[in-house]
Amino acid sequence: MKARLLALVCFCLVVVAGRANAQTGDLGYDSSGSSAATVTVAAPAPPEVRRMGWFGIGARVGVTQLRLTAPTSVVNGIEQLTGGTAGADEFALRSNVTTVTPTLHLGGTGFFFKLDLPISFGSSFTMVGLGLYPLNFGIWFDRLAMFPYLSLGAVANVVTSHKTPDPGTSNKLIGGIGQARLAAGVKFFPLHGLALSGEFGYSPWTAGAVALPPESGSGSDATRFEGGFGSVLDFSFGIEWL
Repeated sequence: MKARLLALVCFCLVVVAGRANAQTGDLGYDSSGSSAATVTVAAPAPPEVRRMGWFGIGARVGVTQLRLTAPTSVVNGIEQLTGGTAGADEFALRSNVTTVTPTLHLGGTGFFFKLDLPISFGSSFTMVGLGLYPLNFGIWFDRLAMFPYLSLGAVANVVTSHKTPDPGTSNKLIGGIGQARLAAGVKFFPLHGLALSGEFGYSPWTAGAVALPPESGSGSDATRFEGGFGSVLDFSFGIEWL
């Protein structure tokens, strides 16, 4: 009896051991539970992107072409008062001046704000202006590192004379010019935060008048009045940090 019981117990142990071995074989080897070290490779750092900042300051240098002509009615009135026979060309303001324009840029791609402070140097006068551009739109092209844009605004200028022998106009405020200005420009970023800029401006609605001092070497000490309505063209290059 004891021999049969002992044989039954041994048979049960063999069956249990066989089933456990079979289950282990079905599951296979799980390497996730091993103590082997795992090596993690860090992703390479992304290359530096030449992006444009939100705030920028800079300056451009270029040429401004003034073309103002007095209306015929105004010229006729002056002739009647003075008894002269001056033509409209004698009152026209035609001058090419060198302009230095500090500029302020606020905003990124899409709509932004721009402010200019153009300072123009003519042969007999200096013109200082304030340009406000509430309507500006540009698009940033990442692959080209370029930012082309369009601007619409207004510019108000005051004109002062150079030092002359005429005390009535020497170093005095002698006039003003107002402009509604359209501009197209582009900023190119060769380095991060540094842009080379170029801008072309056209003012189809311009009006102004100046009392210019006598021209040197003309033999006359009379003040010249020039101005009227017309247009202004300008083109400039510069550098900006933004």
